[in-house]
Amino acid sequence: MKKFLFIYNASNDADSDDAWMTWFTSIGQSVVDMGNPFNGGKIVTSAGGKDITEWSDFIGGYSLVNAVDMDAAVALAKGCPNKAGVRVFEAIPM
Repeated sequence: MKKFLFIYNASNDADSDDAWMTWFTSIGQSVVDMGNPFNGGKIVTSAGGKDITEWSDFIGGYSLVNAVDMDAAVALAKGCPNKAGVRVFEAIPM
């Protein structure tokens, strides 16, 4: 089983907690860490940090799931109630 990171795009449309819990319940065995929503943020480089101010750069939160492959992870993500979309990345073991 591989691990995949779901990064939720930030959205102006509030998704109901019930919709999120229904989705998490539906993918239950695959969830490693439900994650957390985010509040604010900074972009940090060796030169320092600056506030994230561009709406397109905001990330709303994350989750970590198990799936056989990318296609299976994408299938899990399709039911997500986040109207702004989900970015799916494979977490490479180190």
